[in-house]
Amino acid sequence: MSITFTHLTGPKKGQRETFGSEPVSIGRAPDNSLRFEDHERRVSAHHAEVRRKGRAFILRDLGSTNGTMINGRRVVVSEVRDDDMVEVGAGGPLLRFNLDLDDTIALAPTAPDHGVERRAASSGAAPEPRARERPIEKAVHTRSTNLPLILALLVALLIGALGGIWLYSRAGGPGGGRLSFREVAERSGPAVVYIRAEFEIIDATGQVRSSYSRSGSGFVMSPGTRIITNRHLVRDWEYAPPPPGTVGRTAKITVILPGYRKDEAMEAQIAQLSPAEGIDVAVLEIKPPYQIPLPQGIAAAGEQVSQGEDVAVIGYPLGLDLLQLTREDRIENSFTTGVVSRVNDDVIQLSLRAYRGNSGGPVLNRRGEAVGILTSNVEFAQDITFCTPIAAVMRVVGSEPARERISGSPQAPGKVTPRLSGW
Repeated sequence: MSITFTHLTGPKKGQRETFGSEPVSIGRAPDNSLRFEDHERRVSAHHAEVRRKGRAFILRDLGSTNGTMINGRRVVVSEVRDDDMVEVGAGGPLLRFNLDLDDTIALAPTAPDHGVERRAASSGAAPEPRARERPIEKAVHTRSTNLPLILALLVALLIGALGGIWLYSRAGGPGGGRLSFREVAERSGPAVVYIRAEFEIIDATGQVRSSYSRSGSGFVMSPGTRIITNRHLVRDWEYAPPPPGTVGRTAKITVILPGYRKDEAMEAQIAQLSPAEGIDVAVLEIKPPYQIPLPQGIAAAGEQVSQGEDVAVIGYPLGLDLLQLTREDRIENSFTTGVVSRVNDDVIQLSLRAYRGNSGGPVLNRRGEAVGILTSNVEFAQDITFCTPIAAVMRVVGSEPARERISGSPQAPGKVTPRLSGW
């Protein structure tokens, strides 16, 4: 029995490290079995360990600074199972855990019993005919006894095959079934983009009093070339009203596709907006140059998500700050998982940890479909996160275009729904 960790992010992305049954220590110190580089500061020197207990493997956090997460949930001691996602420190490296079982049982061949014949030969007497017939009679008897069992197994296999065909047809054929989180990440990750918006605060004379920026996430919606994100990400001055006598405006919006550098950012325009007092949705439009192909978009889920369902979130927590911490020059998104806690028409509550920069990213089901967009969380309860249902998003996508021109006339803030955590 062996275990394998696959690096899903960071400098070792795509590498696999396999270990036997011995304890596996994880951290930055040189004496760890699974060692990270010193610049990966989200990882402690001796961060966690994995030990075998019977046929299970137990992950134990060793008092790390930034914690250890399994499928988005912070743990101290927990069983880690095949295909689980292990995050080493909040916002740190993401690993996939796989368990390789070797259950092959070697059966030694049974030597035939020639004892009767040998005894007969030694005594000089001819072997008894019944001694040779008994194995044949025993085999015939065994086959007749096992016949009902064999028939029952065949019937069960037939029923299972027919049931599988029925479920396959109900799921919609290829791609319609339940995916592993690894498959969800591989399929949907390329469509999740990094967004940066720049704002200006203007006084009564039209002079720029101050400027600032916000960053977050968005995703390409299938079919088409438009990007879904939050309204508050591209019109932040509405949600944080400027000083009296001034107004705000959006000066510039840029988008970077995963795997590209900051100098390959593309300008975006606002195509559609939700009502200021309504849901928090914006639709952007980009025109990528010919040398940058647009990824396949994410499809909207056709069914409402239910309480207790597994979900995944892809985005850019901490924005470019995380890129600087990991010393990477290309934009890469992060993947985390959680559970649907509560559902109503206007909002879906999730049990997962998200950070500044995750806002606007897709919330995905186990078929890789978008069930909503991440919108906010509770500042004093980081594991309570909210998303806007995809049905509400699609109403905005299907509405009349906003046709807003970036760097246009400044606008005074209207009545808006406040964000819960300043994303």
